Amino acid sequence: MLHIKDTIKYEQIKSISLKDNISLKNLFDLFTISSLCRKNGMIKHKGYPVPDILEMLFLFPFMSIASVHSFYQSRFKEFITAQKDTLFRLKNDENLNWRNLNYLFAKRFKTLTKRIADKPSENPKCLIFDDTVVHKVGMRIEFIGKVFDHVIKRSVLGFKLLVLTFWDGTNLIPLDFSYHCERGKNKKYPFGLLKRQLNKRFSKHRANNSAGSKRSKELHVDKITNAIALLKRAVKNGFIPDYVLTDSWFSSEKVIKTVRLFKKGIIHFLGMVKMDKRLYGYRGQKLNAKELKKLLKPTMKRARNLRIYYIEVIVSYGDIGQVKLFFTRYSKRSKWRLLLTTDLDLTFQQAIKIYNTRWTIEVLFKECKQLLNLGKCQSNDFDAQIADTTISFILYMMLGFHKKIYCYTTLGSLFAQYKDQFVEATVFDKLWQLFLTIQMKVAEFLEIDYAQLMRVVFQTPKLKETLNSLSKIFFENDFFLQFNSAT
Repeated sequence: MLHIKDTIKYEQIKSISLKDNISLKNLFDLFTISSLCRKNGMIKHKGYPVPDILEMLFLFPFMSIASVHSFYQSRFKEFITAQKDTLFRLKNDENLNWRNLNYLFAKRFKTLTKRIADKPSENPKCLIFDDTVVHKVGMRIEFIGKVFDHVIKRSVLGFKLLVLTFWDGTNLIPLDFSYHCERGKNKKYPFGLLKRQLNKRFSKHRANNSAGSKRSKELHVDKITNAIALLKRAVKNGFIPDYVLTDSWFSSEKVIKTVRLFKKGIIHFLGMVKMDKRLYGYRGQKLNAKELKKLLKPTMKRARNLRIYYIEVIVSYGDIGQVKLFFTRYSKRSKWRLLLTTDLDLTFQQAIKIYNTRWTIEVLFKECKQLLNLGKCQSNDFDAQIADTTISFILYMMLGFHKKIYCYTTLGSLFAQYKDQFVEATVFDKLWQLFLTIQMKVAEFLEIDYAQLMRVVFQTPKLKETLNSLSKIFFENDFFLQFNSAT
């Protein structure tokens, strides 16, 4: 059985465009979605083509829709001929390798930006990873539990989402991610839930070698181990950074040592480190961070342009060898913070500038959650959660490419323009259909043919003028131009 054609009715969305006449459909074509799906093995020999269904899922945020169910309850359901089970099957399929698809889009992004770049960016390339809490409300979601949110200082229902991104000097590319749950210390309430709540959670059997099974196993692996796996996968896929940036939670000796083993030591580590009990070798002594800071306080300097006090020192650290430490604080009363790098040639000014790049991942979390439905998936199936997160990150890449090439604006502004034009196009279509229906009813009431009615209108100047004025009120366009294009 051949693919069913015209899965999506693109007539309604072709005109949705911004500067340089780039529409959403043009953007999808630039990323060659069909080709990437084929490379990822996302091919169906019967039914609706996977790329068509995927493109419709990409449109959900612009419709202010977060789920398949709400889509089929909305006026937008006429955009697609497929039934809702088709979309559900795609998202719930354990065999689809969403991780590889995300990498294929990331590589396509890199190829597209290289084609239009005048010259390579002189800014250092960085791999950045961080985690965020994905809040949920459904107690029946597969693997759901309570996780500690360090922002609000309490446990909430949801998951921890660990994300790895690549900064190429000008753009941030979300490469990979893993979901995590927290069992907790209380054995009576594993994952912070009662026994009856645990029993009500959705569950399904997955084949051991399936992509969905591999992703579900990551839930119970500690974040440090998974972070190292994410880094190795990124380097294997050709995303080679100059620095790996982390906050203090991921700045363990294990992570730093792994980074230095990549590519014969050409990749350096730069991250915040907790001022804990770990020891550093300095002039024959083994000192912790607080002891070292106290000893070196007389050498404190001030970076005037940054308005930061700092102490700079080279020490030895475990099996890693020599590292450079920067003790920093913004005023003489503020708290000391510790920055560590394996690049001994890095100055304090350079280190601060590079480390500030890490905040781009915080912006990604904010924009994806607010604009691109990150974490809003309502499905109980964990495979659907993975699919939805991947879709959010792929859409972020596509909008990021448009922002880089065609307009110098924030991603939020770009999203708002697309969304507004999407809604306007839909409303226009609805009003136009209503306008035609009224004319049909008038022709039916007068018991004349619709074409005859139009001839009467054309031949009667006053009627023509009245109808044209009415159409301008609705559409701010000439009625007869619309009529000619429609017929």
